[in-house]
Amino acid sequence: MVANKTLGKIAAIGGFFALGSATYFRWKIESSIKRSVYFQLASKELLASKAATLVLGEPVLIGSIDLGDTKTNFCDGLQAHFQVSVRGPKSSGIMTFEASRNPPSEPEWRLDMVELTDKEATKKLIILSPTSD
Repeated sequence: MVANKTLGKIAAIGGFFALGSATYFRWKIESSIKRSVYFQLASKELLASKAATLVLGEPVLIGSIDLGDTKTNFCDGLQAHFQVSVRGPKSSGIMTFEASRNPPSEPEWRLDMVELTDKEATKKLIILSPTSD
């Protein structure tokens, strides 16, 4: 018969392994999203916006994505919609963006909308709107 102390050690090691694996895979998925073309386009648009840098201050830091919120943060291969936390020395907020493509006629991603909402959700700054083409 195996001692309870040994079983406790096995459970603890298994728990640390499971937690470490989950953290690693979450980091890999988020890194993959942040390296994607649509995310890079949205980040460049935000960083190029004088109004956004006035609100947030410089440097602007791109935060994390809530991977558990699949209604708000998703990409299905043709459309992408994400909300990402951003912050600067003056303030912080949420960058929301939408991007789309229409393969094979339009294989490149294009931004449809980029917005910045302050942390109190009182002000919304439209950086790129669907009609600003």
